[in-house]
Amino acid sequence: MQLEVLFVFLLVLFLIAVRRIGKFKIKLWMAMLIGAILLMTLGAISFSQALSAMNLDILAFLFGAFLIVQLMVQTGLLQYLAVTLIRASRSPSSLLLLVMIFVAGSSAVLVNDAVVLITTPLVISVCTLAKLKKTPYLLAVPLASNLGSALTPIGNPQNILIKIASGEDTIYWVTRMALPTTLSLLSAFLILRLIHRRDIRTAFTCSFPEPKTMITNRAGATAAGIVALATIAALLTSDLLGIPMALVAVAGGAAALLLSADRRQTIREINWGTLIFFAAMFIVMSTVAASGLLGYIFDPFSSWLFTGGAASVASIFGLSLLVSQVTSNVPFVSIALPAFQSAGASASQYLSLAAGSTLAGNMTILGAAANVIVLEAAEGRGSGFSYTEFLKSGMPVTLITSAIAITLLVLTG
Repeated sequence: MQLEVLFVFLLVLFLIAVRRIGKFKIKLWMAMLIGAILLMTLGAISFSQALSAMNLDILAFLFGAFLIVQLMVQTGLLQYLAVTLIRASRSPSSLLLLVMIFVAGSSAVLVNDAVVLITTPLVISVCTLAKLKKTPYLLAVPLASNLGSALTPIGNPQNILIKIASGEDTIYWVTRMALPTTLSLLSAFLILRLIHRRDIRTAFTCSFPEPKTMITNRAGATAAGIVALATIAALLTSDLLGIPMALVAVAGGAAALLLSADRRQTIREINWGTLIFFAAMFIVMSTVAASGLLGYIFDPFSSWLFTGGAASVASIFGLSLLVSQVTSNVPFVSIALPAFQSAGASASQYLSLAAGSTLAGNMTILGAAANVIVLEAAEGRGSGFSYTEFLKSGMPVTLITSAIAITLLVLTG
């Protein structure tokens, strides 16, 4: 059965990589769902085992977070915040910086997959209005999102997985990651500005829309802001409150749904594809873990991963960097966590896994789901970027930000 599981896993990776067969476009969730169905059909995992493999805490958290984000979009609040910041730009270079600050900041407190899905069309519209080449700004969205999401345990799905599995303290997480995240974001901006200097050298003269025109429902936007802030505060203090993060997110999502002027539209416009992707991913990765294939990945690193100190941090980052380019970072974390739990990993090692897998997601398009989401959203609007264009910016950003994070995590560990 191990060969069958390996075949299905490689097929899923192939479908994610090619993303198109003839005229048929394969989305991320489709590839993972095909893999889950094939594994159940082959008998590698039973239906009841597949249901048990789904992490309901993660799915509930994402569902609640998506409802809150959708209310912010529906009322125009998220667009208002983005345009308010973007209007402060005085040059293409400052626009790039402000886009990255907005995306990174939003991704730290909202699930980054939802943030990039909403931000991408805004960036395309702004670049069109300012008559700027879209590529550097589109690349800035996933790169900044991945970097910003590393700051908190609620910034991205892999962090949530690690937080739930390890019980790591939120305050400890944020204080340890604050400086690495800030320096990494600044270095990513400088790298993008250097690589794309020809595209962002010229000045622009245009009038961006008034932020207040983005608001479609003033009372609704105020309510959405209150719900979002209250939920974020509760999530960041969930350790002190003793309330599971999934419950907090669902409560916030329920409040958002009740406040929505069009609940059917809110439900309909949730990114269901992402939820299907994660549900199917848990099935696929649970089967891979049960097959014994993980030994081939982790055994060569076993003598280094949990030794402690600089060797441990560096080896965790190295493993994350290598495997995430093949599996994407969320699936990598889902298969790495059992090894970390069985080894009794320390809080610092769990944090290294979170930071390493998140920063590793910036190297290639396949490194993180957020990268593919941005590309699919951009292509749907006639824009986009190639694998090579992403790699040209993503590789130096990943290598330099990883070096920054490793150094600071070792020094503060």
